Amino acid sequence: MEMEDRPHTGLVLGAGSARGLAHIGVMQVLLENNIPFDFIVGSSMGAMVG
Repeated sequence: MEMEDRPHTGLVLGAGSARGLAHIGVMQVLLENNIPFDFIVGSSMGAMVG
């Protein structure tokens, strides 16, 4: 199994129902700008969005 040379990046999304919409916007901007993330973790609404 080969290890990648680049560092791994995670996206952490917090709780809060209104912030759920902000989480979606952040993820969209990251994807549009080809900024990869290897995993997503979240709490409450952040877990739902993730």
